[in-house]
Amino acid sequence: VFPPPQMCAPGFPGSNRNLVWSSTVNSVVKMALISVIVCVSLFGNVVVLLVFQRKPQLLHVANRFVLNLLLADLLQTILVMPFAIAATVPGVWPLDARLCQALVVLMHLFAFAGVNTIIVVSVDRYLAIIHPLSYPTRMTPHLGTNLIICTWVLSFLQSTPPLFGWGAIDFDRHHNVCSVVWSSSLSYSVVVSTFSFWLPVLIMLGCYWMVFRAARRQNALVHPIQTQSYSQPWPQDFQGPSSPQLQAQPQPQPQGYPIRVRHRRFHYHCKAARVVFVIMASYILSMGPYSILNTISMSARAAVPPWLSSLALVLFFLQCCLHPYIYGYMHRSVRKEFLALLSIILYFSVWHCVLSIHCNYFKCM
Repeated sequence: VFPPPQMCAPGFPGSNRNLVWSSTVNSVVKMALISVIVCVSLFGNVVVLLVFQRKPQLLHVANRFVLNLLLADLLQTILVMPFAIAATVPGVWPLDARLCQALVVLMHLFAFAGVNTIIVVSVDRYLAIIHPLSYPTRMTPHLGTNLIICTWVLSFLQSTPPLFGWGAIDFDRHHNVCSVVWSSSLSYSVVVSTFSFWLPVLIMLGCYWMVFRAARRQNALVHPIQTQSYSQPWPQDFQGPSSPQLQAQPQPQPQGYPIRVRHRRFHYHCKAARVVFVIMASYILSMGPYSILNTISMSARAAVPPWLSSLALVLFFLQCCLHPYIYGYMHRSVRKEFLALLSIILYFSVWHCVLSIHCNYFKCM
């Protein structure tokens, strides 16, 4: 993928030793960080998936998109990260070359599935906030299922071209990782960088810019109406049906009710949009360095330091453990079930330890 490291200049006997030491430290740190990400991602994604399994009523259309995102992260954790750890220490790929190609294809497949799902979620939140009353009839469960299927079909088309000759995959001995040879096909590299980072970021920023602009307009419309309704004295609101004042003015209540309902739905969807906004920010943090380095690597003369490549790979995998914790923490219903499930797991773990200690004690007696 990258040009081989330059040979150390003669006259510096300690250069080779320093190079080996730096490479060893880089490999050990990368292996340790990816191992931590695997553990945290497995725990977080499995627990949140169990929450959805225990409470199917949480699986409305928007949460189905998030469920698809967590599933892609879990598959990335199980099928890709262990092999990335295996390739960290040795200087050569320890397994078959075809497995190296399959590993890169799967890594990009799950990454593209996550990217496409985040785009769908961003557009979904935009529709829910801009058109809250017509949203349930537009975003039906059938349409949501079709969108999820489309994300995986599109991800497959985006990740498999190197298998058919458009682009190349090889083991990078300089960075100890299986990767696309970005300099092998400029057109494919441009397509991957565009559809994996630059275009999604533009779509997300466009959606949220329109959402926040609509939020300002909505607050400007709702606030005067609420101020006018709250300025009325309480006795008028609670007078009986025979009150002449209530009979003479029956119109403010029907007019204000849909606006209050719309404002309540608008506030709910804005809270949900904050969740997706944080997910989008974590996506930029995770995918940004990886995509930028891939863009730089399109030039065969570009030399990326191993530590920078390792950092980009670690941040690339980091999003797999960020999504469940961001979503579980910011969603009240999921957070409640998340904590309840954690308490059950902790209870049975402690009970198992107590029984083990008890059995071992009487066995020793």
